[in-house]
Amino acid sequence: MERFTIRWSDGGFMIADETKVQHDARGYYGDAIDKLAKFENLCDDLRAKQAAISKELESLRSDGKTHSAKFRQLLGNKITNSHVLTLLESSGLL
Repeated sequence: MERFTIRWSDGGFMIADETKVQHDARGYYGDAIDKLAKFENLCDDLRAKQAAISKELESLRSDGKTHSAKFRQLLGNKITNSHVLTLLESSGLL
């Protein structure tokens, strides 16, 4: 992964290459902003998928299909997504 930041001695961060962020009257843009947006989209998608999976699991539970392959796959997906979200939260990213 290409890093766009460097760490200061006090623990803060700064952009390493000024060409990765530009500014005009509309705001900031550039490679670093695009990368941040992709990360934020990933987090939003994970949360939305978690909600959709929970609804689908509840539907399968109410239909008595808790031993189906679909239920097990969804449950595995939910656990995996939950783990990723927990890692992001523990890293201070959420």
